Amino acid sequence: MEPKTADPNDPAFHDVQIDDDGRNFFVSAHLDVRGLTCPMPALKAIEHSLLLAAGDVLEIVGDWPGSKLEVPYAMLGRSGLEVVRIIESSVPEDETWWIYVRRLT
Repeated sequence: MEPKTADPNDPAFHDVQIDDDGRNFFVSAHLDVRGLTCPMPALKAIEHSLLLAAGDVLEIVGDWPGSKLEVPYAMLGRSGLEVVRIIESSVPEDETWWIYVRRLT
């Protein structure tokens, strides 16, 4: 199963988000890995984040619980990438999560 193309009308995606310091940042690209299981969300996230230009932010939305930890961990070992924010759904029994990755160089 391949990641789905992001639908700009899908409420799961955002154009602007707030970092942990309360500052706005703009999302440059979206990756929908909902329905994919480990290790595919992390592999697709790395693949897509390496295509970003310096300063761009990739929003990754998924729903596999293990990937919520695996995706950021995979980014830690990559030079030039940083995890900006991780958000979990506040809806009970909804496993959806959002991870934001910035390309630094």
